[in-house]
Amino acid sequence: TVAAGIRVPKALGDFLVLDAVRESDGYALSVSDQAICDAQHDIATETGFLMCPEGAATAAALKQSLREGLIEPGASAVLFNCATGLKYLDPAS
Repeated sequence: TVAAGIRVPKALGDFLVLDAVRESDGYALSVSDQAICDAQHDIATETGFLMCPEGAATAAALKQSLREGLIEPGASAVLFNCATGLKYLDPAS
C-alpha cells in the first residue's frame, strides 16, 4: 500500500484491535490505494490540509462506509491523522 504506516506483516497488537472491534460491535474494512490517494487529494483540494496516506485511508473508509450504508449520513465519526503528507517524498497530487 502507499500508506507505509499501515503496511505491516504482523501487527503486534492485532488481537487487541480485533477484540475491541468485536466488543464494540464495530467493523473493519480495507480500501484501495486509489481510494487513499483520491481522499488525500480531495481533502487537500477542499481544505488545504495535506493528510498523510494513513489518515487519508480513514477518510476513504468513511466514504466507503457511507456508500455501503454502514454509517448513516449525518452521523458523527472521528478520523485519526497522525502525521502529514509532507513526510512522503512524493505526495499525491
